Amino acid sequence: MSHHSEFKSGRAPKWCFLFLLMTVWLVAATYARAADSELTYLFHEPAKPSARPPLIVLLHGSGSDENDMIGLWPQLPEGFVVVSPRAPFGDPASGYRWYRKGASIDADIRLSCDGISKLVETAVNRFHADPQRVFLAGFSQGAVMVYHAVLGAPGRFRGAAVLSGSLYAFDDRKLSPKADLAHESFFIGHGTADERIPFASGRHAHDVLDRLGVPNAFHSYERMHHEIGDREMQDLNAWLAERGAS
Repeated sequence: MSHHSEFKSGRAPKWCFLFLLMTVWLVAATYARAADSELTYLFHEPAKPSARPPLIVLLHGSGSDENDMIGLWPQLPEGFVVVSPRAPFGDPASGYRWYRKGASIDADIRLSCDGISKLVETAVNRFHADPQRVFLAGFSQGAVMVYHAVLGAPGRFRGAAVLSGSLYAFDDRKLSPKADLAHESFFIGHGTADERIPFASGRHAHDVLDRLGVPNAFHSYERMHHEIGDREMQDLNAWLAERGAS
């Protein structure tokens, strides 16, 4: 039996219209543009408001948009303000990217890092978040951006999560010799069956961070492909809760 056979009269019940109105209201109430950074973003605020809540910014992968990562908020610790921005390059048809392959990649990454930095400042002010408890997390190309944004501006973030990412286009020789990376903290998650960004790329990033003296926790997930898995989210939740609690 098809799902449509339930509505024989051709008229949807009243609760459908109420649900639609509530959905439209919720989307409108959680949609905003960061005027300073020009990055459109979605956000979720904690059900129980608190003074100076922790903030986490989620960066989507290539060919996606801000809607992709905001859906993770129910799996994140309670009390966090969750912000999911749209990358600056692309269009609705093909999706958005933090950088484009080719000669402009370094300039693209710098522009995106600048946009992320301005967005964080905007979000901290808008949601009265604790500037000492700001986290950055990303998936795939968004995870690549996490490395660039955090290692390029030490001390800005309380912690960073890299999900199925790599150190693509990253040259640690360009790091400032005065950069203090010992206070950074990374969660690295990667599936052993990742067919897009090989598992070895995640392990390599872990080794580089170790060499640079950057604290990091590497989590491997057997048979997980290029995706965000439930067990990975459970591990990330615990990692964030421990660091964002105070």
